[in-house]
Amino acid sequence: MPKETFYNLSEEKRNRFVQIALEEFAYRDFQAASITQIVKKLGIAKGSVYQYFDDKLDLWLYLKKYSEEIKISYITSLKREDYPNFWEYYRAMYLHGINFDLEHPLCSLLLYRIGFKESSEQVKPYLHTWKEEAKIFFRQWIEAEKKLGTFEEGIATDIIVHFLLTMSLSITELLQDRYHIDFEKNISEGKPLFGKNKEELIKAVNDLIFLMERALKIN
Repeated sequence: MPKETFYNLSEEKRNRFVQIALEEFAYRDFQAASITQIVKKLGIAKGSVYQYFDDKLDLWLYLKKYSEEIKISYITSLKREDYPNFWEYYRAMYLHGINFDLEHPLCSLLLYRIGFKESSEQVKPYLHTWKEEAKIFFRQWIEAEKKLGTFEEGIATDIIVHFLLTMSLSITELLQDRYHIDFEKNISEGKPLFGKNKEELIKAVNDLIFLMERALKIN
């Protein structure tokens, strides 16, 4: 995590550093990403980076957490009590995820890379930590929904968590397969991760949630 010297930077310099570092790690896997390229774009000495972070991995972990926290903030801004049922709330979460993609494309691309493309040995132990955290969140969520009568008490919570998480992750693969979306190309052209396919994404989300709702519907 960042050293005190990083937080001592002005907000403008700190934001610029994060932006340039995100560009490097979002477009390249960990092994190929270069600290040299980051400092070259920033116009600072290479040693400055190591005054802010211990090493390349430390910087990558910071960017990962930074991106995850922004995405989580989009989801947690929603209040369950504002929606008539679980599935409307679930649908709204997806739509907020689309807004995250539109407003923070580099963070979105970095998280996509970490979740689906990254294979560098040095970061392998950290690639799926987000999934374990998601399981904890989903488990608490499902237990609360069971009390509201959304799900059958007899279905094990872990089974429902596995189903919802697996189906949620499948959206990305579905869109790639069906619409041949090139995420990295979209970002490089200044487009959001899903490019101009927002309407297709929303339709795919609605169709998938329609099926999920019926699969878990209480008889």
